[in-house]
Amino acid sequence: MKSIQYENGTVYYETNGNGVPIIFIHPPGMGRRVFDKQQQLSDKYLIVTPDFSGHGLSSSSIEYSIIDNYVEELKLIIDNEKFEQAIICGYSAGGVIAQEFAKAYPTKTQALILSGGYPKVATIGLKIEYKLGMRLFKKSPETLARFLSISHTKDKEYRKVLYSHMLKSDFAHWYKFYDQTLHYNGVTDLDSLDMPLLLIYGANAFWINRHKIYYERCANHHVVYIDKAYHQLPTKHWQPFNQIISEFINTKVI
Repeated sequence: MKSIQYENGTVYYETNGNGVPIIFIHPPGMGRRVFDKQQQLSDKYLIVTPDFSGHGLSSSSIEYSIIDNYVEELKLIIDNEKFEQAIICGYSAGGVIAQEFAKAYPTKTQALILSGGYPKVATIGLKIEYKLGMRLFKKSPETLARFLSISHTKDKEYRKVLYSHMLKSDFAHWYKFYDQTLHYNGVTDLDSLDMPLLLIYGANAFWINRHKIYYERCANHHVVYIDKAYHQLPTKHWQPFNQIISEFINTKVI
């Protein structure tokens, strides 16, 4: 594990492999271990998996905007590793951080990948998913962590890994990450994303993949569906997910 101390806290992250850097951004509560299966890509690329503050060992003040703070933590990692550019991949609500980073630092963003991405919560189904998750979180973060671990994999050992890592999270950060991405609206300046943009959706996750229409204004966007899949692509459908990322990088980015 590597770490960076800065004015507002400390961020920890792992690196594995060599080549073009891909930085994976986790959704609320889950932390870097949700990308364990993406370590398979380290034979071709440099895989970077942060625990943003409030996740794992990383910490920061809760007084700041979570979204803005995580964008700056991502910038700190890129600067610390001396990357000229990196491919930024956000999963679910982690895609909000990825999009905002790409808007703030376009010259640092070689390409943008969104798994189940959305520029705002625009469907009733996704809003209900948020509300149910936040309600369950208030009652029992442990129960929500167990539910998320079960929904992300059938592998019992991996479930234990995800569950234990989620319980390391600071609950105030976890909830604020949910709340701010629920109310986020990044639609108006989406056309500023002119770097290669890959949208990966589960074909069955209609309440999420309907958000693809907002990205049609992005001149360099590409959409891929994984058949018979819902939302948990990095864990439950990691083989096609990784293959899609690799093909995108090889044909559209480098």
